[in-house]
Order: sequence, then structure tokens, then C-alpha cells
Amino acid sequence: MRKLLTLQRTLTRKQRVILLLAVAAIVVVLLLVAVFGDRIAFSLRQLTRTQAEDFPHNAQSNSLFLGLGNNLLISTSSQIQVYSPSGAAKLKEAVSMNAPAVNSAGNYAVVYDVGGQQLAVVKDDVLVHSLELPTEEAILCATINSSGWVAVTSKISGYKGVVTVYDTSMDAVQSIRLSSRYISDAVVTPDCRGVYLISPGQLNGGFENTLLYYTFSSRDYATREVSLGSNVVLSILSDGKCWILGDQSLMILDSSGVMEDSYDYASQYLKMGTLQGNGFATLFLSRSASGSSGTLVTVDSDGDEIGKLYIQGQALALAARGQDIALLTTGDIYTTTRKLENYRTLANQMGIRNLAIYKDGGVALIGSTSVSLYYPSGSRMDNEEDK
Repeated sequence: MRKLLTLQRTLTRKQRVILLLAVAAIVVVLLLVAVFGDRIAFSLRQLTRTQAEDFPHNAQSNSLFLGLGNNLLISTSSQIQVYSPSGAAKLKEAVSMNAPAVNSAGNYAVVYDVGGQQLAVVKDDVLVHSLELPTEEAILCATINSSGWVAVTSKISGYKGVVTVYDTSMDAVQSIRLSSRYISDAVVTPDCRGVYLISPGQLNGGFENTLLYYTFSSRDYATREVSLGSNVVLSILSDGKCWILGDQSLMILDSSGVMEDSYDYASQYLKMGTLQGNGFATLFLSRSASGSSGTLVTVDSDGDEIGKLYIQGQALALAARGQDIALLTTGDIYTTTRKLENYRTLANQMGIRNLAIYKDGGVALIGSTSVSLYYPSGSRMDNEEDK
């Protein structure tokens, strides 16, 4: 402390001003990196992009692709792979899955074998856990929340519904075995204090889905039941809030089993949807069940529309990550942000079959044999409907 005071006394006024400006500049740079780090990396990678960033993959037509941070996760029947945007292999884990499936939240992904016993958890580009269930237990589905907690819905003889919850160490913290209700899906709540179960059934002769909320302290009984109506649940995400994507509406719940908000599709058909955006859902809705065009809609965590964008062409794939969205149609690749105020297009002339988004906004264009790294560029088209 004395040395610092001595240094301050020996500095001239001009030197102190220069030192103060230098410190302020460093603070500003650190703040910019913290806030815009991904965009800075995006710009640097765009400037240094070369054709070498197109790399081959050995995936099959039914393989799964997912943007996980600034990497691409590829799940096949024989391998879990993670590649950097330039094609550097960061993870290659041999598996044997007849029907691989994947679920993700935040920086975590769980890869599992539907009808089998094998399950693996990946965080960023690291395999953090692998699990083999007993042969008498068959996995129906598995989900992971943004804290890395896993809920496995499985089939065991003598029970209609079985859900096991695993913490970040893959220790089983709760096992729910029901003889009276079927369970089709489950997810650990965002606060990691309970688990949501989706139970399909009947009401007055018609189909009804019910959400069962179990706390880890209650264990043997549901502390809350919420009717989801005739909604068929297509996807669940537990990140900040619990998002439930149904075929008729989007539902948003808190961590205690309370339905906070919802977004009704208003008799439109859900052609495609993703919950992977940061704090928003992306829906592709059409007035016709067989229509080849529709409206891209983003919805925030309060159930309110953020934006709308009319799209022409049959949708083939939809991805979201951070604030960015990419949509693949038969003719074009659309890239935009959650506000949908403007967009960019790229003609789909390379036979692209799928796509994924990296955390920094880059897009992985996935063909039959290779992956291309695409940075949205060129003129931005204004959203005429928004105008």
C-alpha cells in the first residue's frame, strides 16, 4: 500500500491522466469481450474462413446433428462425435445404439438409445458420463436440463410409468414407479428441486395429457397436477423456465408446477418448432396441413409474440441458438434473429439436408457427405409484414 501511495505522489498530473485512460480502456475492452465475445469470435472466424472449413462426415441419413456451444454434435448408431466448425474432431465415442436420440439444454446434451439401455451425457465437447441401464429396463426417452440433471423415462415390466432422476454425478436421486399411469416424458425442473412428468390418458372419451409435478422431498406422490388438454407434447426444455411444445399450443411453467403463460396456435398447424433459442421458442405455423409455406413466429417467456416472418417454401429443418435462427426450405436457407425484423437468404443449391447453429451465430450446413460453415452475409431483406 505504501509503495502504491509513493508511486502516486511521484507521478505527474499528465502521467496520472494517461494511466487513468489506459485503465479505462482496459475495462472497456474487457466489458466488450464479456458482452460481445461470441460476435467478435464470429467476425474473426468470418475473416479467416477458408474452404478447408468444409469437412466430411460419416453420418447416415437418420443421424442427428446439434449445435452445442461452438461445436457440432453428431449422433449415429455407432458413434457420438463432436467437431469444431473447422472440422477438428474433439470427441469420438464408440456406442451401439439401434435408435439414437438426443436432447439438449444449455451446454449439455444427453444421447440415448430408444428401446435400449445405453445413455451418454456430453458437456460442450467432453463426454462427462456414460450409463448402461439393466437389461430389464428399456429407455423410452431422456431429457437434460441446463444444469446437467437427467430424467430417464423407461419401461419396466409390472409398471405403466417409470422415471429416474440423475444429478450431475449421475447418481440416482429419485425413482418414480407408477402402476396406474402411463408416462411418456419427463424433465427435471430448472431449479433442480423436482421433476415434471407427462402422463397421457383419457377424459370424457377423449385424449388428455396431464402434467404431474413431483418434488424430491415428496417422492411418492405428485404435489400438483396440471391438465394440458388434448395437446400432444412434442418437446420439453428446462432452462430458466419449463417450456412444453405441444401440437396445439406452447406452454410455459415455473419450477413449482404453475402454468405461467401459453401461446395458442389459433387453428394453425405446427409444421416445425424448436425451443433451443435463448429465452424464446421458434415456431413454423401454416394455415394448411399440406401447405408449402407458412409463418415463422418467435415467442418469449411471457407467451408474447416477438416477431413474425412469412416464408415461402416447404420447411425441411429449423434451428435456433442464442439469439439466432436458421430455417432450411426446399429452395432457400433463411437466417435471422429472434426479432424477425429482417433476414438473409442463401439459395439451397448444394443439396443441404439439415442445419445447426453455433453459439457465435455461424451456421453448419449439412449435406449428404459433408458439413459447410456458413456465415450469413450479403444484403439484409426487411420484413415487409413487420413494416
